[in-house]
Amino acid sequence: MAHGKQTGMAVLSRGYDALIYGMAILAGVVIVGTFVAIVFDVTLRNLGLPTPAATSTLTEYAMLIATMGAAPLLVRERCHVWVGVLEAVASKRCQRLLGIVAIVLSIAVCGIMAWYAAVMALDAAARGEVDIRSIILPRWFLYAVLAVGFVFCATELLRFLVRREDMYDRPVTEQVAP
Repeated sequence: MAHGKQTGMAVLSRGYDALIYGMAILAGVVIVGTFVAIVFDVTLRNLGLPTPAATSTLTEYAMLIATMGAAPLLVRERCHVWVGVLEAVASKRCQRLLGIVAIVLSIAVCGIMAWYAAVMALDAAARGEVDIRSIILPRWFLYAVLAVGFVFCATELLRFLVRREDMYDRPVTEQVAP
């Protein structure tokens, strides 16, 4: 039975990892698509041809999707903003304690933001609200993107605590030379 649970956990872990990497790949595709759309729009404008009305709006939506799609992987890979000055001036024990405090606070902030975004998404869906610009998009979608991104950021931060990982531990290739 223990073997079955471990296999189940391994499958769950691989699925979760695939989801996190999939979100990051989606973010990359969205950024490339945005780049192509902007180049296309500018080229048409410079040729004196009519441009698509939705380019600006889609670019705004794309930046939200790209940010929230990439954020969990950036947290996992420790590519997020971190106060490195603590590493230089604090003892190892103090670093560890401050790291735990920062992670717990970050989880709390991500949790609050995810909760708020989810409530806003449900409210917007219940009201049938739409975001009207050059295209019409259900407003709940925008809040849902935020909620999902913040939930997965909080999950990645929680993994640091569960695994007892230190925010200052980086792979050798990423360490700053003295």
